[in-house]
Amino acid sequence: MDLAPRRLNLSYVLHEPSTSAMVRDVAERGVAEARRLHRATAALAALPNPVLRERVVVLSTSPLDAFAKRATPSAIASIHLGPWWLLPRILGLSASDGTPRPVHFIDQPAAAATRTVSFFRAPARLALPEASAPDYPAWFAALVLRPGGNTLLLRLEAVPGPEVSPAERDAALLGAAERAIRAHVEQWSCPGPLWDAPAELSLPEFAPG
Repeated sequence: MDLAPRRLNLSYVLHEPSTSAMVRDVAERGVAEARRLHRATAALAALPNPVLRERVVVLSTSPLDAFAKRATPSAIASIHLGPWWLLPRILGLSASDGTPRPVHFIDQPAAAATRTVSFFRAPARLALPEASAPDYPAWFAALVLRPGGNTLLLRLEAVPGPEVSPAERDAALLGAAERAIRAHVEQWSCPGPLWDAPAELSLPEFAPG
């Protein structure tokens, strides 16, 4: 497997050259972790909804009622973290009605519509709507497998609405994504490079002299 795209992305997250032993080790562990995730979550995915709901621990920066009781589902952004393919179903269970919630994954560099925004201190291409768009995400959500492989952690963060500036909305959403990746970096499986070059060729602090 070509680890170059994974190493490029990790060079920004870990703030290390993409050729460093640390980045290479985390990239290789991430591949092994992806295999473990698929095995572990196959059993979780087979559980009926009431049982699966009991296996989810929710970590939310806002009261969960603000998410669960909305008559019209808010737009939700996420990243390819942990068992991301289960996230729509888990969000539906967290909203109590069991209806899967649509999720917009922003770390899709090959998406038709991308914007260049600052992510981990450098311009990156993310599938992010314009901050003034009506479908701009109101929530950031991420799902990870907890130690032991029998339970899941759902991270939920509310994103400010149009009452703040577009720059502040972007900063809130991207900050939530950065925190989730840093906390669970080995479970991040971004499908392609988000930056044009690795950190050692882009960030000024790596420049010679």
